[in-house]
Amino acid sequence: MKSHTIRYRICTCDVDIRKSYKAFSFMTQAQEIANYHASRIGFGYADLIKDNIVWVLSRMKVSYLSSPKWEDEVELTTWHKGREGVFSLRDFEITPAGGGSPLIQATSSWLLIDAGTRRMLRPDHVLGEKSTSTALDRNALAESCGKLLTPSEGMEQVRTHEVLYSDMDFNLHTNNAKYVEWAFDALPAEELSRGGGIDSYQINFNHETRLGDRVDLFRAATAPGEFFVEGRCGDKAVFQAAIRLKP
Repeated sequence: MKSHTIRYRICTCDVDIRKSYKAFSFMTQAQEIANYHASRIGFGYADLIKDNIVWVLSRMKVSYLSSPKWEDEVELTTWHKGREGVFSLRDFEITPAGGGSPLIQATSSWLLIDAGTRRMLRPDHVLGEKSTSTALDRNALAESCGKLLTPSEGMEQVRTHEVLYSDMDFNLHTNNAKYVEWAFDALPAEELSRGGGIDSYQINFNHETRLGDRVDLFRAATAPGEFFVEGRCGDKAVFQAAIRLKP
């Protein structure tokens, strides 16, 4: 099975004040299906942790063609695309249940990490032939996630978030979806509540944060409806996000 699809209904907790599918909700579902599919093709969490190796989501780029709404029935599909240097690539696509044009398309870049030393490992060294034999030659988004660069001017601190118990996952660090939630919470409320909702976003996860860490959130408006958000612990950028809203 080189791809995997689940069907689900968009629930109240999945949507924002516009009844549109939240970025946080998509990230949560994407992580779940990614882990399930990786397990089905032989390199999920349980397969790798035996050797003290874990997957770490490094970058994600998401395009909202048309946002799912509250009570919509949708299908989410994912597939492994092979490797690009030290990264393993995985794509996602949401369509209306039963077929139709894509609603959301995304691509992601993952790293294999030694859980003890935090050292990056090459996919072909860990997965062997599975790093290519399980790959599907199909793109949701053809261009992989690049490195985000902080704007040289215009960044201003908008708030500070203390990492709380509800932010944690079972690895005892902040779940990736929470960084996306913080990034959108750092945008001007009036921008989020008017216009056409999310157009696209890319987020790069640079460093872990743990319970009690204080993350300063900085924001810059880079163009009409476009924002750059960076979370910092001291002088260390823990995540960076480029967000575009529809007019």
